[in-house]
Amino acid sequence: MNSTISTPGTCWMSNDIKDFYLNTPMGRYEYMRIQYDQIPDTIKRQYNLHDKVFYDKKGKAHVYVEICKGMYGLPHAGRIANKRLVKHLAADGYTQSEHTPGLFRHETRDITFALVVDDFGVKYVGQENADNLITVLKKLYEITSNWKGDEFLGLTINWDYNKKTCNISMPGYIKKALQRFAIPPTTRAQHAPHAWAKPVYGQQQQ
Repeated sequence: MNSTISTPGTCWMSNDIKDFYLNTPMGRYEYMRIQYDQIPDTIKRQYNLHDKVFYDKKGKAHVYVEICKGMYGLPHAGRIANKRLVKHLAADGYTQSEHTPGLFRHETRDITFALVVDDFGVKYVGQENADNLITVLKKLYEITSNWKGDEFLGLTINWDYNKKTCNISMPGYIKKALQRFAIPPTTRAQHAPHAWAKPVYGQQQQ
């Protein structure tokens, strides 16, 4: 972000991949056993699971599931999805920095982006370069693009390219945190987590 506001003619936008984990094929299938009575009746009817029930030695009914694509709960699902994405990007000239994981550049185009799981924070010069990245991603994924670049990783970003400023905030974060942790409201304004000592300038020791 600092580089974006410091480089003339540079803009920022963001992209997000939909169903990043769930749409990644598994190189080696996994298998899972689910208790039959824990499955909703609508799912049982939809997939005719009554014909696929197995009983263990205690007479408990189960069904076995073959996992062909990534799913939440698999510890290596993120790694598989990331490797597939990096390989796909490399085929079109986008490579990861040797010393900064998650930072990608193109071999010839004036574009750089930070990748966090499936979120892209993109610094680019010339819309044609940003369009190229979007075209490459759409070859394999369904994505959403934010040309204003005002949201990234839960952050709200206010850009002013003329003044070369970038204000980052998280509106409502403190209010939600207070509710989540059941912290009672104070009777007076509290703008910092600790007491503030006003500095007295002109003294030899601070």
